[in-house]
Amino acid sequence: MRNRWGILAILFVVRLTIAFQFQSVAAVAPLLQQSFGVGLADIGILIGLYFTPGIVLALPGGAIGRTLGDKPTTIVALLLMTAGSLVMATTTSGAGRWRAGSPPAPAACC
Repeated sequence: MRNRWGILAILFVVRLTIAFQFQSVAAVAPLLQQSFGVGLADIGILIGLYFTPGIVLALPGGAIGRTLGDKPTTIVALLLMTAGSLVMATTTSGAGRWRAGSPPAPAACC
């Protein structure tokens, strides 16, 4: 742990990104209601579903981290999250956006 402040800065940016991704659904809730005719309960279910894969994959992610080590696991997780964000930013189809968010195992293991 030679560079504690650098590690803290990276963790801050990653957690901030996750917060933006999570809050983006709530921010566009009125648009979702108008466009798809859904209610607040449906949007709440959508937000809850965002956490479901993370809950399911937390234990395997921890086992992978223990087996491969912290640094390689974190690097792979960050690369996978970046790839998912790029797919989400560049696609226009619903299937591409769904695929960008699955599986969010890297977030669970970090």
